[in-house]
Amino acid sequence: MTQPTPKTKEQIRKEWSVGSYPSLATAFLPMAAELVDAASVESRDRILDVACGTGNVALTAYRRGAHVTGVDITPAMLDVARERATVVDANIDWRDGDAASLPFEDDAFDSSLSCLGHMFADDANAAATELVRVTESGGRVAFTSWTPESGIAAMMTVLSEFIPPRPDSPPPPFLWGDPNTVRDRFGDRVEELSFEARVIGYPAVSPAHFWESMTTDSGPIVVALEGVDEGASSTLREEMVEALGRYFSDADNAMELEYRVVTATVA
Repeated sequence: MTQPTPKTKEQIRKEWSVGSYPSLATAFLPMAAELVDAASVESRDRILDVACGTGNVALTAYRRGAHVTGVDITPAMLDVARERATVVDANIDWRDGDAASLPFEDDAFDSSLSCLGHMFADDANAAATELVRVTESGGRVAFTSWTPESGIAAMMTVLSEFIPPRPDSPPPPFLWGDPNTVRDRFGDRVEELSFEARVIGYPAVSPAHFWESMTTDSGPIVVALEGVDEGASSTLREEMVEALGRYFSDADNAMELEYRVVTATVA
């Protein structure tokens, strides 16, 4: 089988440095708290936040009394995380690193967590291996991922119709929200795999407003849209708004986005 051609660090950093991901990340704060709860984080636990972004999970775990390390491949994200940590004088170890090749020794943490982060690693099997490798036996691996049925997956599907995939593209990130795929990736290296589907409401006045915010705040989408032919932009917008409309709640003024909380114990 042909292996996916990985993006360079420069490409990844560009994707996550443009736009305004910190604006999006605020909406995911409840998800970070749910993930920390699902992992049963306790005081003095050694916690790793993989692909930590602006530090939602790291800061939440720190407030529970844990010893926390956050790792991300994008320096701009780590700069924001450090700034946020200073507000509460949080002593968190922020590291530059790739989810598919973590810069830590084996068994270095009691739990390794990721909130919508590791799912974007090009090499999914390597990311699964690394989550287990750095977590001690009996420790917890826990993460959240968009599901294949989610509005985010629908958005990616529409985009793929207008943007030629790069050669040997990796599997879609939202497959981390598919139980069978996750079982295959972890194999017998973990036990007690648990899956729970939940929904988060992303505030928006309409599907069109949600899409507009994605085109300005989401770095990967901003970069992806650079490859869309100018003449196709209006058609893309129409199809996108129609697809996203199925996930919009008039009662809540929110996009109802399904994600899955996955937990496991390292064998």
